[in-house]
Amino acid sequence: MTVRHRIAGVSLAALAAVTPAFAQSSPEKRTLIIPYVGVDQVVTGPLKGGGDVLTYTNVTAGVTAEVQTRRVEAAVDLQYNHSFGWGRATDQDVLSGIAHANVNVARGLSLQSGALASRVRTDGLAGATTQRDTYTSQVWSAYAGPSYTTQLGDFNVNASYRLGYARVDDSTSQNDINGGSIGAFADSWTHSLIGSVGFQPDTVLPAIGLTASAGYDREDASQLDQRFEDAWGRVDATLPVSRTLALVGGVGYEDIRISQRSPQLGTDGLPLIRNGRYVTDKSAPRALIYNFDDIIWDAGVLWRPSHRTTLQARVGERYGGMTYQGSFLWQGRDSSVAIIVFDGIDSFGRMITADVAALSGSSFDVARNPFTGDITGCAFSTTGGGQCFNDALSGITDANFRYRGVSAQYALRRGPWGFGLGAGYSQRKFITPQGQTVLIRGSQDENWYGNGSATYMFNDRDSIDLVTYLNYYNASGGRPDVLNYGAFSSYYKSLTRRLSGSVSLGVDGVQADDIDTIISGMGQVGLRYSF
Repeated sequence: MTVRHRIAGVSLAALAAVTPAFAQSSPEKRTLIIPYVGVDQVVTGPLKGGGDVLTYTNVTAGVTAEVQTRRVEAAVDLQYNHSFGWGRATDQDVLSGIAHANVNVARGLSLQSGALASRVRTDGLAGATTQRDTYTSQVWSAYAGPSYTTQLGDFNVNASYRLGYARVDDSTSQNDINGGSIGAFADSWTHSLIGSVGFQPDTVLPAIGLTASAGYDREDASQLDQRFEDAWGRVDATLPVSRTLALVGGVGYEDIRISQRSPQLGTDGLPLIRNGRYVTDKSAPRALIYNFDDIIWDAGVLWRPSHRTTLQARVGERYGGMTYQGSFLWQGRDSSVAIIVFDGIDSFGRMITADVAALSGSSFDVARNPFTGDITGCAFSTTGGGQCFNDALSGITDANFRYRGVSAQYALRRGPWGFGLGAGYSQRKFITPQGQTVLIRGSQDENWYGNGSATYMFNDRDSIDLVTYLNYYNASGGRPDVLNYGAFSSYYKSLTRRLSGSVSLGVDGVQADDIDTIISGMGQVGLRYSF
């Protein structure tokens, strides 16, 4: 069994990609592409705290698609929403969606790609609703790359490359916002190259399997010309002790470097800021702000009581201290469970790209906020290819950080019922230059999040769903701690073969330091025409 040397981001499907595949039958061929347009009326008003009653008319256009053939597996959920504000309400544009595609080019060679578009707050209120607020950012992320696997005699050979891009477009200058973070993330390119060769126990050597692997990761961010580089190599061993239990471990060497240039200084000696971000001094030498090179090792157990269940736990030494990682994966006929304990060094650009790359399969359920069109946080899949984006989209910064925590996801689809649950906790310990005033070197942010969704189909014409969400962000550096929570329910009815109507009710609350709690009620009625 090939074991990847780390878990990147909060990818609930990442570890599944390096464990033996569950037994599956040949995929059923299907192609379903549904473009649509819609119009709805939204009203929001304060239940607690200040604010006005606001009314919007939303016009939407989008497409949902599922494709599964012998060579192609893809899923797309994309929507554009323009809100026409009435009275004091402002016009808004939202482009949101997720996409994943896997194309089998030739025997052993495949091409994966994916993308995400979403909207988040830029005023420090991480996780709060984006409705009625112009302080928002549009987030983009996409990746593409090939992977190759083959068998050379008794040896398994694997290789993959991934090119990723992430971008945050602000609707306003962040240095004009109370609680905003000067020097926010702008965009970055990432490269990830991994290769391995090894053999299973009892194929070459009695009772032991060995795998040699190596990789290189790099991110180039525009903010202060920041650069992250991670080169590593290691050897892993698998020693079965029973039919279902094995001892696993590995040792290797890793070299991580993070560097950046200085900001330009004004006549007052302070860094120049343009559009909420530092102006990079291109003539300044590149300064090394993190340097780690040392032996890395870990050891643990692997338990596979059936082809549906895998449990792995490891303890080791890395980044100059102890690390703890693990995973539990279970794949049922119509449900899946994934739990991951992770520890690594990450950034927003690498994390959001890894989250998008964790999506897989030709079908997943995306819960959207019916009042704004935003993705509420998770894409659920009963085949284990779902992912939650809450953690990556909370507290976006340009800094690298030590990233530790746990994440879990559960999905079920049985008869007329569909359920999805996602939850997690993470801690970010920032890696910044000495003396930085916004994010202090070594300061920590913590994030707790949870999402739940339930769907019931009364018949082929009528359905109802319920979505709940909770996010608490404990921020450092003088930024406000934010609690956001809410729920909404929608009823859908097919009026004709192509025309459907919807009615939604919801509540959203946000509580932050030194800010009065605001709880808003929301209502919506709408029509959608599918082509």
